[in-house]
Amino acid sequence: MQEPIQTVRLTLRPFALEDLREAFGWFGDPLVMRYTPTGPDRDMTETATRIASYQRHQAEHGFSKWVIADQNSGRPIGDAGLLFIPDYGWVDFGYRLARSYWGRGLATEAASALMERAFGELKLSRLVSIVHPENRASIRVLDKLGFLEERRGVVMGMSCIVCCLTAPAYRDRESALRGKLESHD
Repeated sequence: MQEPIQTVRLTLRPFALEDLREAFGWFGDPLVMRYTPTGPDRDMTETATRIASYQRHQAEHGFSKWVIADQNSGRPIGDAGLLFIPDYGWVDFGYRLARSYWGRGLATEAASALMERAFGELKLSRLVSIVHPENRASIRVLDKLGFLEERRGVVMGMSCIVCCLTAPAYRDRESALRGKLESHD
């Protein structure tokens, strides 16, 4: 998964060192990171360490968390991606945006494109997303994408809802959506 992903408004691409300052803008924001088990990064050194771990993960697994960039300006505005979590044996699907980009449908747009890559080119069989029960915006995004609640519990020290989407469920959903579009033509 090295080729950037293009959507109508966004580009998803691997992190680069020059993304550090912009990335610290959301990784260091307590409000953006309030539903993340690790909490906000305290300084740019922590963000640099985070980015380096994403780059190692990319090299090892062929996928990782990537930058979400505004397609027009190229400016990094968030991150989205896939991380293999060995302690749980699953591929975690996640996304986050800098505060000034909330409420525009960008998380859904980025996540939809990422799912297409995950179940298509990467041939993953299942994605898991953990979401804090109070994170209503993220719950809405996962619901729109077809994720289903699997269970509630504590994961990585955080009370959460564990949501899942399988490749067959994704394909069925995409087929149904295509059918609805074709019937309106």
